[in-house]
Amino acid sequence: MGALLLALGVWTYGPAAAAEDPDEAELSQHFSAVEVWHYPVAYDVGYNGQDVVVTRELVALPPPSGKLCFIRFDLVRGEGDYSYGFKPSGAGGPANDKAWGVYAHKRGTVTDQLRSVLKLNVIYFFVDGPKTAQNGPSDDICAQKQAASAHAYTAPEWSDLVVRAKLLRGWPATATP
Repeated sequence: MGALLLALGVWTYGPAAAAEDPDEAELSQHFSAVEVWHYPVAYDVGYNGQDVVVTRELVALPPPSGKLCFIRFDLVRGEGDYSYGFKPSGAGGPANDKAWGVYAHKRGTVTDQLRSVLKLNVIYFFVDGPKTAQNGPSDDICAQKQAASAHAYTAPEWSDLVVRAKLLRGWPATATP
């Protein structure tokens, strides 16, 4: 009975889950292995709260066998004054293509009780072993995917203090706003 449940679980969450995401499905056409990791972000800042300005660099432990192909931001809920994405070129300091930032600004007063809410999932795609040379160079595919999924950070502030955190293996649980 246990083997049946295990087989059913692999069937339900294995290849079928990969086919549901277009980015993972496309990468699977070009690479022999695609591994997905994620990190949830959730900030809710009220009028009496403190602004959130955080820069993160995430680490996959144990490290996956492949290399990082690209990072995608999936916005679950955004309300008020918020921003997220990679460091803008005008922010100064060294560039880091693996670090990204979030910003949620307090707003409102005692009478209107406004909030800034930012909930998103940051999805990391790791790839290993190009399938064929016919599909084009693997680095080109990763660069194209990163350019298509990059989000412009537009907030007026950026934190140069990079906070490292651990990635979570697999896809995030289905989120509700």
